[in-house]
Amino acid sequence: MIFDIANSARRQAAALRVALIGNRMTRFETSEAPVLNPQIGRVIEEVRVLGREIEIIWDDGVVLRTKMRINGAWKIFRASNQGEMRGRSAQVVIGVEDRVAACFGALDVETHHDFDPRRHPLLGPHGPDLSDPKLDHESCVDRMIAYEDSDATVAEVLLDQRVMRGIGNVFRCELLWSCELHPWAKISSLNRDECRELVAIAAEMLQPESSGRLATLAVYGRHGKECERCGGQIRVTHHGEANRVLYWCAECQTRHSGSGSTRYVTEHDTPPNVHPAEFIYLSDLERARKSG
Repeated sequence: MIFDIANSARRQAAALRVALIGNRMTRFETSEAPVLNPQIGRVIEEVRVLGREIEIIWDDGVVLRTKMRINGAWKIFRASNQGEMRGRSAQVVIGVEDRVAACFGALDVETHHDFDPRRHPLLGPHGPDLSDPKLDHESCVDRMIAYEDSDATVAEVLLDQRVMRGIGNVFRCELLWSCELHPWAKISSLNRDECRELVAIAAEMLQPESSGRLATLAVYGRHGKECERCGGQIRVTHHGEANRVLYWCAECQTRHSGSGSTRYVTEHDTPPNVHPAEFIYLSDLERARKSG
C-alpha cells in the first residue's frame, strides 16, 4: 500500500512537470493560509516528490509542499475546459498559459523558501536591488570582485543576495547566455569590465520598463532545442550547492571555460532527446527500486 501511494505521487509529479515546468504562473489560489504566496509571473522550475509529499518550486526559490492523503491527488485540466472542476473543492489551484493544476485531498499544504546557504540573510546584509533606478553599479562590481570564495562559480555568485538582489534562476540562465559565460567559471577569473557587463545587463533586464524583454527566452526551458546564436544544442543540468536547474549552451558559452569548468559533470545532464519530466520520473523510479 505504501509503495502504491508513493508510486501514485510519482505519476502525479510527472504530470505536473509536463504541464507546469518552464511556464510562467498566471493564477494562484488556495483555501489554506500559507506563510507566503508564490508571485504571479514567476516561472515554475521544478517538481519534487518524496514519498507522499509533492513539492512545486518557483524560480525565486519559493516552495509549495503538499502532503497527500491516500485518496488525495493533483489533477491537470486544460485552461479552456475548467468546467470539469465545478463542484470540486480544490485546496490549491495553479494556472499557466494553457493548463490548470488543482490539488484535492492534501493532508498538509505549506509554503517556504528553498534553503540556499548563499541566499541566507543571517550570513550578511543584502546587496543593492537591481531594479532600483538609482542602482550603484560599481557597488555590485566591488562585491563580485571581493567575493570571499574565489573558487565559487559565477552562476552561484549571481544568485547570492549579498552581492545584488533580484536575479532569479530564469534571469541567471539568460544573463550567462547573453555574456557567453561558462556557468562553471570561477568568479575570480572575471575582470572588472566583465563584472560591469554582467551587472549592467542584469540591471537592464530587471528595470520595470524592460519587463517584456524576456518574453522570448534564449535558453531557459529550451532543453534539446537549437541555440539561436550558434546552432548548438541547449542543455539542462543541476548546479551549485542548492542544486538549481541551469539551462545553457555548451557550444557558445565558452568565456572562461578553462576556469573551474572541470566542476561540470555531464552525468547530471538530461539527455537531449529525452523530456526532462520523463528523465526525472525514470530517475525517481530507479531510486525507489534501489531503496525498496
